[in-house]
Amino acid sequence: MRGIFMVGLNYTKKVFPSGFRMIYRKMRSPLVAVNFWVRVGVRDEKPDKNGLSHFFEHMVFKGTANFPGNLLSRRVQALGGNLNAGTSLDTTDFYLVVPADYWREAFTLTMELLFRPLFDARDIEREKMVVIQEIHLDEDDPEEWLTHLLHQRVFGGTPYGMPILGREETVKNLTREDLLEHQRRFYHLANMTCVVSGNLEEGELFSFAEESLSDFPFSWEFDLPFFPPFPVPIRQIVECRMDVCRKYGAIGFLCGGIKSDDFNVLRLLSVILGDGAGSRLNVALRENQGLVDTIHTAYSYYEKAGIFTVFYTFSQGDRETVEEAVQRELERLFQEPPTEEELERARNLLKSSFFNTVETTL
Repeated sequence: MRGIFMVGLNYTKKVFPSGFRMIYRKMRSPLVAVNFWVRVGVRDEKPDKNGLSHFFEHMVFKGTANFPGNLLSRRVQALGGNLNAGTSLDTTDFYLVVPADYWREAFTLTMELLFRPLFDARDIEREKMVVIQEIHLDEDDPEEWLTHLLHQRVFGGTPYGMPILGREETVKNLTREDLLEHQRRFYHLANMTCVVSGNLEEGELFSFAEESLSDFPFSWEFDLPFFPPFPVPIRQIVECRMDVCRKYGAIGFLCGGIKSDDFNVLRLLSVILGDGAGSRLNVALRENQGLVDTIHTAYSYYEKAGIFTVFYTFSQGDRETVEEAVQRELERLFQEPPTEEELERARNLLKSSFFNTVETTL
């Protein structure tokens, strides 16, 4: 054991000799959540392998050495569990929620999923079609497509500008060898963090994990791809045509990410400007001027950087008028900084969102 220390009042973190990290949160619940986070995402992909992280996430569910086919999913159902996964720009996570009596098996099944996938050639070809269908569905969603275009421009020239799902042509060309190489490079204990929530005995959990991990690979030295610098921000206007009833627009700004000194300021600013009916953009552009049907902001933060976005829809008028009105509201922040009432509202909304999140085992 390299160290054990408190992360917070209800959290304990342990780092094992392999470099594997485990965080345990004790909470009163009949359920236990086992959530494995792997430090790999789109940022680790080459352009011609774009979508590999997400495709790997799909393929591990298609059978493992001890649970071929859908036997693992059927076992999870028999336990009354919920198994799922997700891929982002920075990470891939796999979680399993089960009744508390089955927490040991939940841990074992998730390790089976990550370290012993079969990657059957026939399943690979079938799953490519599933992912390509996902890509087409995103292309038909105006806000998803706008988000993709913004990331492409704002993060241009870096992996953050590539889509999480990949592109149709890159997904079609992925191979079993690509999946095995991806697993070898990133799916080892030193590159993983496991978060467990539930009403367990802390010592028993850590002892079981340490014993279970002994058969799995770990590496202190692994190569991380070079991440190029972000482009100098310049004003760009991109228009695309879609068969929709109203017009969609978005304005995006490159900004700091989760490690930035401005992280909390940007979160507050997103709420003040565009979260709910009382936000500045809603009051000014929707209620007072009637320029938009809907408007909201989003601050998406990642390890290397973030993007602050204003999304809006409108049925009448033109894009230039809406953008000028948004610009005026942004400039008004300097002349009229947020009032104490606005700050209190933003803090309360963020706290409420946080408390709602931590009330569940996930």
